[in-house]
Amino acid sequence: MSDFELGCVVPGNSSHIGLRRYQQDAFGLSDFADTTFTPHGGYLAVVADGIGGLLHGREAAQLAVSAFLQQYAAKPAEQSISQALDEALSAANQAVCRVAEQKHCLAWMGTTVVAAAVWNNRLYWRSVGDSHLYLCRDRRLGLLTIDHHFARTLQKQADAGIISQREAEFHPERYSLESFLGLEPLPLVDTGSTGLPLLPGDCVLLCTDGIDGVLTSDEIIACLGAEPMRAAQALCDAALAKGNPNQDNLTAVVLGLTDASQPAVRSGVTERARITRAVQFFRQFVRG
Repeated sequence: MSDFELGCVVPGNSSHIGLRRYQQDAFGLSDFADTTFTPHGGYLAVVADGIGGLLHGREAAQLAVSAFLQQYAAKPAEQSISQALDEALSAANQAVCRVAEQKHCLAWMGTTVVAAAVWNNRLYWRSVGDSHLYLCRDRRLGLLTIDHHFARTLQKQADAGIISQREAEFHPERYSLESFLGLEPLPLVDTGSTGLPLLPGDCVLLCTDGIDGVLTSDEIIACLGAEPMRAAQALCDAALAKGNPNQDNLTAVVLGLTDASQPAVRSGVTERARITRAVQFFRQFVRG
């Protein structure tokens, strides 16, 4: 049994076109006020980043977010969160592939996607591409998702002696995506299926690389100290303040987690013990 009860999941979001000609980011949230759905479906956030090097990136991102949310909203009460996320991801990919086929650009129209669901004090996710999901706890930031860059394949080749380490590190296609929505079947999917236990005060961040490709971990943590809506806006403002001449589109969705009762002691667990356990848990589960 969890030693706390989530009072609510508070969302915040912000998005900006940056210095690009088109906004190719998209995001969406489930209905946090739907008291019929949230007991079995929880709270869902989705962020997508249309791939600018391909075709119709803006449309791909919007299609992915819309289809993901629509399919997840159809989740029956008896279905698990993990199964619902799998079906939503499949629906999002099929939506992109279907339109790409209609436009005669199958495999040349695509988007990243990262989706996070908070349910029963746990965090579940699906990610394809290189948009990121973070957990911020006790002013420590952990990356939960894995990038699907060609760099992974290059490193395996270097480890096997097929190419040199230098070739792997300086390959011109190092950051090309090996997996994105718009490929059937999806080559790689990053999953958080068992559910990462959450604690009151935790902050979950979904973002595109216009945010974390510009800001340092310390800068992100500083922004996340505010309430979710202000935190999301602060992330965009901080990235734009860097004055990067090639600033990409930028999107941040923040989920703040609160304790319904905030007792000093609950279930025999002291506050000091809770914090100690939180740090130990964070070190065990958070990568990056």
